[in-house]
Amino acid sequence: MPKIHNGNPAVFERKDGNFEIKLVVSGGTMSTEQIARVAEVAGKYGAEVHFTMRQEISILGIAEENLEAALEELAEVGLKAGSAGMTVRNVTACLGDKYCFKATQETTTLAKEIEEEFLGMKTPGPVKIGISACPYPCTRPQFNEIGLMGRVRPDLDIEACTGCGRCVTVCKKGATKIVDGKAIVDYDKCIYCGRCVVACPEGARFRGMDGFLMFVGGRGSWPPYEGYILREFISRDEIIPQIKKILEYYLENGEPKKRLREFINKTGWEEFKEAVVLDGQ
Repeated sequence: MPKIHNGNPAVFERKDGNFEIKLVVSGGTMSTEQIARVAEVAGKYGAEVHFTMRQEISILGIAEENLEAALEELAEVGLKAGSAGMTVRNVTACLGDKYCFKATQETTTLAKEIEEEFLGMKTPGPVKIGISACPYPCTRPQFNEIGLMGRVRPDLDIEACTGCGRCVTVCKKGATKIVDGKAIVDYDKCIYCGRCVVACPEGARFRGMDGFLMFVGGRGSWPPYEGYILREFISRDEIIPQIKKILEYYLENGEPKKRLREFINKTGWEEFKEAVVLDGQ
């Protein structure tokens, strides 16, 4: 096993005999000051910088005698080592509706809120959380222990619809068509991406239902598993209470070093679902 610095599994010895500092990055977003400090620390101590698959930054090649100084300098701009071991890891997220035309939901603030509540919590196995703002999930939330995928159920003001066909053009699933001069939705085909709502020039399309799809039990490492769907629609204000209930049940009943997917399979999906879904859902 590699040597761990001061009990922190995110600061550990690598094959070259030097150490890695894995920094927590919330939702893949950093300030320019933080980016500059990472470069400064890496340059000062002869290290390299690696961008991980989970939107973290690792500083590699730091000699053990320089670790404390490097950690202190990083902490001055709010950067800390974390997101490793049997804990709740950093939250990955796409850019969300602040920047992305396809996004249905805000993501980066949500990622920070989840991290403030759960980051570093000791768990039986690693718990990774991913968020995408729409059903075209660049962050692959379905391959996380807990995944959130933004979605919108489109509805239609039939009187306002002009039958222009713009919604038909933007729909990637063939869920919309024009019948008798009006747009209709086949909800069996619709994936609730919200593109038709955004594209409607008359405002006839509107958000009939708004929130996230929640996955649990996904896994990105080998062997990969797509998560089970726990909630078809979950509102933003329910997300933290729902995650809390999942983690409490996992903590109370899970086995050490057994990931959430293994725990769910051993427990049984229906029993797990009944135990963790918030009351009234």
